[in-house]
Parts: sequence; C-alpha cells; structure tokens
Amino acid sequence: MKLEKTYRILSAILMPIVFILAFFGMLFLMAAFSNPAFLFAAFVLICVTIYMVKSTQFYRRNIEPGIPAKASVRDWIRVNAFVAIFFVLQVIVSAIYLLAMKKQVMANFQELLNQVQDMQPGAASAYSPENLYASMKNIMIFFIVFDVLLAVHIVCTFKLLKKYRDLLVQP
Repeated sequence: MKLEKTYRILSAILMPIVFILAFFGMLFLMAAFSNPAFLFAAFVLICVTIYMVKSTQFYRRNIEPGIPAKASVRDWIRVNAFVAIFFVLQVIVSAIYLLAMKKQVMANFQELLNQVQDMQPGAASAYSPENLYASMKNIMIFFIVFDVLLAVHIVCTFKLLKKYRDLLVQP
C-alpha cells in the first residue's frame, strides 16, 4: 500500500511537468520539419510523455479498480520507460558537464554573446556570461530534481508491473 501511495503522489507531481515537456516535444517536432536534428529531442520528450500517461492510466484504470489490461500496455510502459531512463541519464550527464566545466561553459556563453552582439549591436549588452550560467544552473537544478523523481517513478512502475502482472492478460 505504501508503494501505491508513493506512486500516486509522484504521478501527481510529475504529470504537470510532463505535459509542459510534451508541449516542447510538439514544438521540436514542428521544428524538425526544417531541421531534422530536432527529431531526436522530439522523440525523447514524446516518449517520456507517453510513459507517464500510460503508466498513470494503468495505475488508475487497472490497478486501483483491479480490472485486467492488455499485455500490450506493459510493453508500451516498458519501452517508453527505457527511453525515459535515457532522458534521465542525458540530463544528469549534462548537469555534471555544466557544473564541472564552468570555465569552458562560460567561454562558450561569451562566444555566443559576441556572435549575438555582431548580428544585432546592443542586443546582448544586457546579458553577461555569469547571468547565463546562473540561469542555466538553476534550470539544471530543476531538471535534476525532476529526473530524480522520474527515476523513482520508473522504479515504482516496474515494481507495480511485477506485483500486478496478473492484471496483464494476453489477448
């Protein structure tokens, strides 16, 4: 019962954030029509969204009332959970890079600001590499907290799939 309560709380915390990520996933998908490099980011964000929606649906529609579900639901959850694990690892590696390589990141921000200054004089004068680094660091802290919660949610999902495997019936 403790696992189910934790799962319900984590789902309630993560779901609004995941819907925002879904919005960005759709934006990346639209941007991918002009630049295919955005396809991978769109794929990952959409898979994280599908994972959260399917796992929460399985919990609410099948585990709580005890109603059997198709075995394909387990497959949808597992496949998208693996992509969500990749997302978690990707953000953690990015955060470590951001924090460990501060000088190089600051140099990159300065180069970016110089390029913006060359294109539009006066446009980047309000920003400094320190401001950009501080903003990026705050965003990374938010995503690290989100990723830890998402990782715990994924572990809980796999435990629930194992515990309630009798609810997953073959068609």
